[in-house]
Formats: sequence, structure tokens, C-alpha cells
Amino acid sequence: MKIYLLSLLICILFIDCRQKNRQPVFNSQTADTVKTFPVNNFILSDIKDVQQTPYLIYKITITNKKKDSSVITKEEYKNLADQFLQKDISVPSLKILYKESVFHDLTTRSYTITYTATDPSLYVKDLSVLLNDETNKLSRIFIHCLNDNGDSTIIEQYSWKAGKSFSINKYIRRKDGSEWEEEKIVIWNDPV
Repeated sequence: MKIYLLSLLICILFIDCRQKNRQPVFNSQTADTVKTFPVNNFILSDIKDVQQTPYLIYKITITNKKKDSSVITKEEYKNLADQFLQKDISVPSLKILYKESVFHDLTTRSYTITYTATDPSLYVKDLSVLLNDETNKLSRIFIHCLNDNGDSTIIEQYSWKAGKSFSINKYIRRKDGSEWEEEKIVIWNDPV
């Protein structure tokens, strides 16, 4: 009986040791469970609202500190708003290249969800979403982009104010030291 128990114990230890030496197998086809905030869905909702509501839409353009303003069509509004949609980082091939962080800002009474590029070569450097901490409704979206193409550096900053307005800022610094700056502010439901 002792020999039988001893043999059984040796078999269990042998099997246990073999299991510990095995390398874990990772399935590269696992389902993507990481969610990013649906920024494009929200922007599309605002675009649809503007397309269906008779808002007075106007644009303020400031180029190298010279200011101009004009009423714009819904088509021009849509063309400008589409620039935000082109910065979508939620596609699976891109979102894995961004690190998410969440911050509760007591001063602005909002939660800020920020997606920061982990690869310095990515065009969209970061995207931030501000949510009201009481209602969890989106209040602002900020997108920062950078492109260094050798002869110049292009910095773009996009800001979307929920249901009211958005702005697109572009700044170009050339190797020769010259600079160019433009800000476009589009307003449809936000008294100035």
C-alpha cells in the first residue's frame, strides 16, 4: 500500500512539474474589449442637428492676427466639421497605439478622458473628452496633432463645444523661421 501511495505521489508531482514548465498560449484572435469614447458618433450627432435645424451658422477666421467673419452654408459647415471625423482613433488598428487616462477635475466639475499616443510618429498626439461629472454628458472635445515634414512643423488643435461651436487652429513654423497661423471658429448655437 505504501508503494502504491508513493507511486501515486510521484506521478502527481511529475505531472504538476510538467504543467508549470509549459508556456502560456495566447490567442492573437481574442476579441477587442477595450472601448474608446465614441467621439465620432457624438460629432455626427451634432452635424445632423445642424443639418436639420435652421441655425444661423457663421465663421470667424483669424489669419496672422487679421480677423474676418462671415455667414456660412451648411455644406461649408459640414466640410469643416469633417476634419474632426478624420481624426478618428477608435479604429482597432489605431486605438491600441493610444494610452487612456481619466482625471476628475473638481474645478471644472468634469471628468477628462485622454487618449495619448504611445508612438511618437502618430499624427494625432492626443485626444481629450470632457464629461460633466453630474450628468456624464459630453461638454468638450480637444484634439492635438503634429506633423513634422522636414521643411516645416505643422501644429493643429481642434476644439468642439457640444451643441454650440468648434474651432480649428493651425500653426506652421518653417525651417527658414517664417510662421503662419490661422484659427477658424464656427458657431451655430452659441451666443458670443
